[in-house]
Amino acid sequence: MSEILRVGKPVPPWRAGWLAARANLVPGLVLQAIAVVLVTAYYTSPAVHAWLEVLARMKAGGGYLFSAGLGMFFCGLLPWLFRMAMPSLRPENAWSDLAFGLGWWSYMAMQTDAFYRAQALVWGAAATPSVVAAKVATDMLIYTPLVAAPANALSHLWKATGFDRRAVSARMTKGWYGRIVLPNLVPNWVMWTPGTALIYSLPSLLQFPMASLASCFWSLLCIVIAAESREDGVRPAALVSPGGGKPA
Repeated sequence: MSEILRVGKPVPPWRAGWLAARANLVPGLVLQAIAVVLVTAYYTSPAVHAWLEVLARMKAGGGYLFSAGLGMFFCGLLPWLFRMAMPSLRPENAWSDLAFGLGWWSYMAMQTDAFYRAQALVWGAAATPSVVAAKVATDMLIYTPLVAAPANALSHLWKATGFDRRAVSARMTKGWYGRIVLPNLVPNWVMWTPGTALIYSLPSLLQFPMASLASCFWSLLCIVIAAESREDGVRPAALVSPGGGKPA
């Protein structure tokens, strides 16, 4: 594995984020390579194009409920099942962990879907270089740091404190953004800027389904990294949350 943090050793937020990006470099590159293959196949392979068009029609017919279902399945249920299959990473309160995952990621799925729709209204639905660049900049520089990353960080801190709102409030003192959000935001920018560009290169109806698939794969990779780290007696710098409200 790449450089990791010794448990209990304080690290500045920017450095923690940079170490997280380094620790997750290989899985990030794997994820981006898969995304390149899928996007290329959509535009060059009739079979892949036809299969993804079926998914696009399902998205068009299902609307926000379809997005919520995808979020629950790919970001909530599958990572939980994977963790349950690995004793070293099995959650202490398995059923509350599952309930949180299903509820949170169904909500974030609908929010992300709404954001993608808003992007199409503001910038247009064409996948031209200028439109894709505008959407990536809006996602990575506005939506992710101001909305998605803080929401994910605070919600998971709430879960980690046993759903104690007072414990979360007590940690939101001066500099809370740097301590709680920034360590995940830095690798988010590094790893997911190219991936987000690939997602926005697809038609609007396929963007959220593709983001859900990528998020699921990323979550499973992060779980594997965590398992390897615990076997070594250390923990990763961070298990990063992908941009656009995707899972940690």
